[in-house]
Amino acid sequence: MRIIPLYLLLFFAFSHAYFGKENEGLAVFGWATLLHSPRTVSFEGAGSALPSQDFGAALMNPALLQGDGYAAGLSWQTGDLANNQGIAVFSHSFFTGRMQHTYGVVDNGEVQHINEYGEEENLFSRPMAQYYAITTAFPLKNFKFGITGRYLWERLAEAPESQIGMGLAMDWGILWNGGSARYGLAFMGRYLGSQFRPYTKGGVNGFALASELAASAFWRINQKLTWVFECSAPRYSPALGKLGFEYRFADPVHIRAGMQRELIDVGRYVRSIFDSDETSTKSGFYRLFSAGAGYKAGNFTIDYSYSMLIEGMGNEHRIALSGNF
Repeated sequence: MRIIPLYLLLFFAFSHAYFGKENEGLAVFGWATLLHSPRTVSFEGAGSALPSQDFGAALMNPALLQGDGYAAGLSWQTGDLANNQGIAVFSHSFFTGRMQHTYGVVDNGEVQHINEYGEEENLFSRPMAQYYAITTAFPLKNFKFGITGRYLWERLAEAPESQIGMGLAMDWGILWNGGSARYGLAFMGRYLGSQFRPYTKGGVNGFALASELAASAFWRINQKLTWVFECSAPRYSPALGKLGFEYRFADPVHIRAGMQRELIDVGRYVRSIFDSDETSTKSGFYRLFSAGAGYKAGNFTIDYSYSMLIEGMGNEHRIALSGNF
C-alpha cells in the first residue's frame, strides 16, 4: 500500500498538470492559492518545511499534517484585496497517519453586469468560489509523505448561458528530517490539476490550475528563533524566493514575519548595489511584507496576521482560532 503514493507522486510531477504549457497564461481557480491560515501568511509561505500543528501548514505541504485526537480550525481574511474569504478545517487520526478535511470559500458579494459597450445592465450576480480538500499524511522509512486531493467549483455569473466551473487538483509533499528540532527540508507540488467543466455551456475546457513546484527548509538557531525559507517555481510566473522567521517570547506567545520576491528582482537588486547602471525593479508580488503573532491558551490557539500591499493598494488582515480535543 505504501508504494501507491509514490506512483501517484511520479504521475502528477511529470504530467501535463505542471509541465504542459499549451495553455500558458490561462490558469483557472487562482483564488484557491490565496486561502491560507494567518500563520502561513505571516511567513509569506516560507514555512513549508517547519513541522507544526497549525492547520494551515498542511495546506502548503501535506507532509506537515500532524496532531493527536480531533482538531478543528477556522480562519477568516478581509482587506482591500481579500474580502470575505476563509477556510474551515477538521482533522482526525487515520490508520497509522492522520487526515484533514478543508473547506475554502471566497464570497465576492453582489456584482452588477456590464455589457460589451461598458454600460451597466439591470442584472446582478453573486460570484462565489469554493473548494473541498482532503489531506492525509503518514511516515515512511526515511521521510514523511503527504497528499491532498482537491475539488474546486466556482460560479461567476447567473446568466442563462453560465454554469458552475469545476476542477480537480492534487498536492503532494515530502518532508525529510521532520523529527529534528534544528533543521529540515521539504519538496512539494501544489495545485497540480486542471478544469474539467467550463464556466459557460459549450465553453472551452481543460485549462490547468496555477500549479507550482517548491523546495523549502527551516533552521532553528536557538530555542527562540527559527528561520524558514522556500523557493517555488509557479507554472505561469517567475520563480519566487520566500524568507520568514518565528520568534518565541514564551511558551504561549510567538511573533512572525516574512516576505517574498521574484528571484529575478532579487538578482537585479543585488547587481544594482555594485553597478550604478543596473536598474532595480519592484517586486511583482502583490504583498510587500506580512507579520503576525500567535497565542496559545490550553488546547486553543489564536493567530493573527497583517499584510501590507504594494503600490499603496492597502492591507489585509487574517485571524484564526483552532483547537485540539
